[in-house]
Amino acid sequence: MEVLAKTEYQDLYRVIDGVLLVVNKFIPIEYENEKYFTVYRGKVKQGKYNKGCQDWLKVLKEDYYDEYRNITIPKGTVTYIDRPIIPANNQSDWKYEVKTTGSALSGDFDTIEMLLSSILYTIRTGEVKK
Repeated sequence: MEVLAKTEYQDLYRVIDGVLLVVNKFIPIEYENEKYFTVYRGKVKQGKYNKGCQDWLKVLKEDYYDEYRNITIPKGTVTYIDRPIIPANNQSDWKYEVKTTGSALSGDFDTIEMLLSSILYTIRTGEVKK
């Protein structure tokens, strides 16, 4: 397994070619009366959060103001799929994804057992199994 990114908001690992383990270490910010608030992509400049992380993670390059909801999101806020987020220190709040291309997570019993064992080890420890 290879570490592609290890950040405050997301860890990304290549298990094998075609298989990624994504650890999303954040929670969405909930605003008063707006549980699912999103930033309108076309109205604010955003940049990639970290070159090793998924493209869904962005950082605001300027303040964002939503006049309909009277909510201001400050420059530097990180978003995931346009929702403002904050880091989650509690591991039980983290979300895990195994992403594959084609049939990359396939093989005989021993191969699958080894892949899943490596994934579970990383989830439990935050480290790559040697």
